[in-house]
Amino acid sequence: MLNVEEIASLLETGGNQGLTVVPAPHIPTLLARGATSVDLRLGRWFRSFKQTRVANVSLAPPESDSSGAPGRERVSRSRQHFVPFGETFVLHPGRFVLGATLEWLRLPKSLSGYVTGMSSLGRHGLIIETAAGIHPGFSGCLTLELANIGEVPLEISPGMQICQIFLHRVREPEHLSAGRFSGARKPVLQAPKPDQTFQRLNARRPATSTT
Repeated sequence: MLNVEEIASLLETGGNQGLTVVPAPHIPTLLARGATSVDLRLGRWFRSFKQTRVANVSLAPPESDSSGAPGRERVSRSRQHFVPFGETFVLHPGRFVLGATLEWLRLPKSLSGYVTGMSSLGRHGLIIETAAGIHPGFSGCLTLELANIGEVPLEISPGMQICQIFLHRVREPEHLSAGRFSGARKPVLQAPKPDQTFQRLNARRPATSTT
């Protein structure tokens, strides 16, 4: 895992070999804290889920459609919100919403990272259930899965510190894939990616007896 001096050096380097964070963190403050992570702030876009009469939603990988697009059905079950600076989004107990980081990131192909929530927020019941891994070469805003597991409604505000990323070096791959969510600036809702092994396993189900 990178230490604070290495993180500061990569932020100052920028370009293809460095770490890009926009808006950029204040490097003297980062060094003074001695942190081994970079704090990220909550952005202004959210995607909540509508209450529907649908009995259930399948999370099994689709048989086709390798585009990774969210699909009309999934988008119709959710609602997008824009919250200006100075206003709040209320997350009620037991509810879940997608958010995004205010910062736009770009990792070089020699870096990977993972995301964790702020312990001070988690102790109030706000869980940042984000897919933790950030692939080398990723660029975009991180989508965050925000859940209130507490007992009272929580007000969250664009611009507040919401999570942190820890970084570590990796061997530079010959063929780089930055992940399906690279390039996003708003919360992304996508279907599970197609899985050929899953399809083959399901194709082997025994025939139902008719006797």
